Amino acid sequence: MKLQLMSRLLEIGVIPVVRVDQQETALRVAEALLEGGAGTIEITATVPGSPKVIATLCQRFPELLVGAGTIWDEASARAAIDAGARYIVSAGLSLDVIATAHRYGVPVIPGILTPTEAAQALAAGADVLKLFPAGVVGPEYLKALRGPLPHALWCPSGGVTVETLKDWVAAGANMVGAASPLMQDVAKTHDYAALTQRMRRWVEEWRTVTGPPSAA
Repeated sequence: MKLQLMSRLLEIGVIPVVRVDQQETALRVAEALLEGGAGTIEITATVPGSPKVIATLCQRFPELLVGAGTIWDEASARAAIDAGARYIVSAGLSLDVIATAHRYGVPVIPGILTPTEAAQALAAGADVLKLFPAGVVGPEYLKALRGPLPHALWCPSGGVTVETLKDWVAAGANMVGAASPLMQDVAKTHDYAALTQRMRRWVEEWRTVTGPPSAA
């Protein structure tokens, strides 16, 4: 199951990061993203009642791979997994979160920034390394990190834009987190049609720079 989840995440490539202040807004945002071609959605723990949002999305859209983000501790990881989260993402490195995800057989993507953190995360069994905040360091930094860690899978997030997708993929990104540059101010404007269009553009650009999904 875990291998299947990882394979699907790698095929999807773009992980929209939903960080809003109301449950209903989160659900409406998720619907707009799905309409735009999103195959997965990360609901952050900063969304009020995020486990309920995750559970609702899993029930409404069984085809959608719903993940939980900004998970800092074991209790939050367990609550998200119990709600149906298919993978766990952190903004930083928490060994407890990695261990909890392993216990329940879901992929875990901890946040790292330095070579030391990357090595620690891999030693603890991280499935993918989330380079965060990626926009601050840029694609060349990821390329430099990949030198001594060629076996790692990478997910730059935080400041990644649709215009820089090509650069991130060239630097070694296996997937990306799409946060503010994708979401923009949709929580205030409620312009969900525009969000759908932006999501569609991200999906198209990802396919352009990575090629079509493999037949396997």
